[in-house]
Amino acid sequence: MKKREMEKITNHFDKYFEQSDCVVLHPIVDNGFHVDVLLYKPNEKYPFWKLVTMGASDYKMPPVSNTISQRNEYIMFVHADEKLDNQEIANWYFNKLVMIASFAHDNKCNITYGHSFEWQNDDPDDEMIAAFIEFPQIVETVDMLRCKTSLLKTVACFQVVLLNKDDLAKLMEIGPQAFSEYLYPEDNGKQHFLSERHRSDNF
Repeated sequence: MKKREMEKITNHFDKYFEQSDCVVLHPIVDNGFHVDVLLYKPNEKYPFWKLVTMGASDYKMPPVSNTISQRNEYIMFVHADEKLDNQEIANWYFNKLVMIASFAHDNKCNITYGHSFEWQNDDPDDEMIAAFIEFPQIVETVDMLRCKTSLLKTVACFQVVLLNKDDLAKLMEIGPQAFSEYLYPEDNGKQHFLSERHRSDNF
C-alpha cells in the first residue's frame, strides 16, 4: 500500500473515532500479502478498543452483484477490559483480524456485508471459529463505511464480529439479517457487537 493511501486510511479512522492516538501493529511474518493493523485505545466517544486493518484493500476482489465495494478494510471492536496493551493478547486479536482480512485474497472471492465464514483452530481451547461481516453500526454516521484512498479507489470499511460454535449455530438458524439485528437491536436491547477471545457476559 502506498504511503499516501495509508495516510488516507489513518486520517479516515482518526476522524470517525475522534482520536489520533493509534499504534500501528505489523505482521511478524510477511506472507506476501502485507496487512498492518491500527490499534486505537478506548476513548470517551467509543469506550472500547478499535482495531482496523490497513492493506487488505490492496486486493481488488472480483466483481459480483449486490456488493458494496471491490476493496475492503476491516474493523474489530473489543471490550475495554481486554488488556490489548499486553503484546500477547494484542497479537491474538491481530492474528485473527489479519486472517479474516486475508480471506478474500487467499480464496480469490468477494466478501461483503452479511457474509460469514469459519475455520479450524490448531489450539483446541480457541473457541472463536468463525466471523460475521457487519456494518459498523455503533459509529454515528454511515459516512465511515467508505474511505476514498485515491482518485479511482474507494474502500468499504466493514466490521468483523468473532463467533464461537453457539453463535455460529444461531446465525445459521436465524439468517444474516436477523443476526445483524441481534448484534445491533433496534429496540435498545443489549448489543452484541464486541469481539472476544473468550465468550463472556460482555457479549
